[in-house]
Amino acid sequence: MIVRTARQDEAAEVADLINAINRLDGATPPVAMTAAIVTRDLLGPAPRAILRVAAEDARLAGFVTGAAVYDAARAASAMLVLDLYVRPECRRRGAARALMAALAARARADGCACLWWGVDEGDDEATAFYNAIGAASEGWFDGRILDGAAFATLADEAAP
Repeated sequence: MIVRTARQDEAAEVADLINAINRLDGATPPVAMTAAIVTRDLLGPAPRAILRVAAEDARLAGFVTGAAVYDAARAASAMLVLDLYVRPECRRRGAARALMAALAARARADGCACLWWGVDEGDDEATAFYNAIGAASEGWFDGRILDGAAFATLADEAAP
């Protein structure tokens, strides 16, 4: 398994991997990922997140994305792991660990103090993996999202 930066010619395959993780809970994501979006947002001149892929032979086995955020509790930057996905048939071969290691190395090089992420409730396989790499639970955490009309309404309340 080789972990590296994705290439432009892999945009469609990365989009397929992102769509696979976005469908894990059975819901339809608000936007289907496409090669054009991957190229624009992750492979273009100003990527919106860090993207690393795990390659096995001529096929991508998985990917990880991350973005630096400020962690006031640590008074330092932290790398937020946005998504980690390995194709089911490629699991248990070290791809997820290699992807997380690559992101951790990039985070450290960028001055981040930690990696931080959420885990879907009931995802025992992911929880076991995260425990195996040394991650600790922060205790009870309930993720929230503000989007759509509620996002627009709140943003409209801001003074110009």
